[in-house]
Amino acid sequence: MFFEPNKVAAGGATGIAILLYEGWSIPTSLSVFIINIIMLIFSYFHLDKMTTVKLVFGSFMLPVLLYLTPVYNIIPGNRLVSIIVGSIIFGIGVAILYTLDMSSGGTTVPPMIIHKSFGIDKYISLFVIDGLVCFGNIALTGFMSFFLALMSVGISSAAIKLVTIIEDKYADA
Repeated sequence: MFFEPNKVAAGGATGIAILLYEGWSIPTSLSVFIINIIMLIFSYFHLDKMTTVKLVFGSFMLPVLLYLTPVYNIIPGNRLVSIIVGSIIFGIGVAILYTLDMSSGGTTVPPMIIHKSFGIDKYISLFVIDGLVCFGNIALTGFMSFFLALMSVGISSAAIKLVTIIEDKYADA
């Protein structure tokens, strides 16, 4: 409701799926489903089994919800506001899932693996991965979408970090 109707691929499996749809008309729900299956396989081999079990629910629910949800711009006529609101909601959602050692699958899985293996904060590696996905906008949806996507990655990363700081503060209390 925020990114796909505005043709902005702001990272993640959904961003990759938006690019695949814009370039080759592959349905976003199908692309996300395939990416999530691949990420579940990586999770199985690199994360503990309970984390993989937790990932299964989100990995299947996200493509189902993408399939069921119509592509409707909830904030018509203002791409900037739509992307800002969507980025904040996305960032808070991912932070909550990370706090629960869960994910909706997709490209949120590699940061979990990187964190486990190297101790790098999840939000930093997610920022890098999402930034790479953003470059696809240049070729498929234009420079404005690219800049909106980069802005979105920054906003969602800041939201993730903010929620993580708040959670850490109150977890110790």
